[in-house]
Amino acid sequence: MSGNDSANARPKRTGMAIAALAVVGFLAFAGFNLCRFRDRTQERAEVEKIRPVRVSPARQMEMAQRLELTGEVRPWSEVLVFPKVPGQRIEAVAVQTGDVVTAGQTLVQLDEATVRARLRGARSALAAAEANIKRIDANLAVLQKDRERFEALYQEKAVARRQRDHIVAETEAAEAARSAARFQAEQARAVVEQLSLALADHRIEAPMDAVVTGRFFDPGNLSSTAHPLLKLADISRVKVTAFVTEAQLPDIHPGLPATVRIDAHPTLRFEGTVSLVNAALSPATRSADIEVHLDNPDGLLQPGMYARVNLDLGSRQVIAVERDAILRLPGTGSDYVFVVADGRAVQVNVETWMRQDRFVAVRGLEPGVPVVVEGQGSLRHGERVRIVVDEAESTEGPTE
Repeated sequence: MSGNDSANARPKRTGMAIAALAVVGFLAFAGFNLCRFRDRTQERAEVEKIRPVRVSPARQMEMAQRLELTGEVRPWSEVLVFPKVPGQRIEAVAVQTGDVVTAGQTLVQLDEATVRARLRGARSALAAAEANIKRIDANLAVLQKDRERFEALYQEKAVARRQRDHIVAETEAAEAARSAARFQAEQARAVVEQLSLALADHRIEAPMDAVVTGRFFDPGNLSSTAHPLLKLADISRVKVTAFVTEAQLPDIHPGLPATVRIDAHPTLRFEGTVSLVNAALSPATRSADIEVHLDNPDGLLQPGMYARVNLDLGSRQVIAVERDAILRLPGTGSDYVFVVADGRAVQVNVETWMRQDRFVAVRGLEPGVPVVVEGQGSLRHGERVRIVVDEAESTEGPTE
């Protein structure tokens, strides 16, 4: 290579180096600006993620413990009316479902023609047996007098022994005939009584004052001792049955005041007391049934009505939060709240158990903990939050 070529190549290499440095510098500057843009975007995003929330502290307060249960009205007693006589045609059913009946009132009449005919025959046999007794008694009275007379004559040696023995034998035979006749009369009388009872069984009467809650046969059917004709219910008093959980059971005892509300009579309140507490829990539901007994003179409470039972369990000190703070995990039934700690939302599982006005008693929180009551619907555990203070609260200061 000549000296001139070498001199020309040197400026070209220098120019290329300078161009390369310029490109590197541009890329470095562009990368620096891109990083700054990303940092600022992330900072803005983090600022935007800070959720404004309003909090209210968990507070210790005295709360009236009231337990509301759902229940059902049941009759004081319920009776299925069965016929005592099978295979008899039902002649008449004197009542309909919903009728009020009194004790002794005829409800159902069965065909009694056959038993009446048998009863007439039995009464005739009894009358004949009683007439025979009268005839034998009259004859026996004569024989007894003759015997006394012959005994006296025999003592005086006025009659022979054979005559005296003959009258004695006739008297004893008459006495035996009277005993047999009386036995026959007793048998006839027993048959009459038995048929009289059978006749009465063909007329079915109400065993108590009640209301008819079921009618299962119509006239023309045959009676069956395996199937009831009617169902009766005594609703002069009623039982309201409800169920309590295993955790609630220790607070409930007989004599506890109870208020019952019925949807059919929304303006009325029925006052009573817990009369029965079944201490045996159902293995399937882990619950026990209780009964509230109520007088029902006007018949307003009907069997099967839906009832709400409110029990006053007294007052106690509890930790309470506003009811708006309570959230529930979908599909689980578990309750939780969000509290604020170090500027972040913390999810805390709680157990709710009492309510009063806008407050709910909870287990699982300490008093004074700030609980989120607004803005918690879309919060996530660990998310940054900013506590918003109402102007009224900032002016008036905290209140209990």
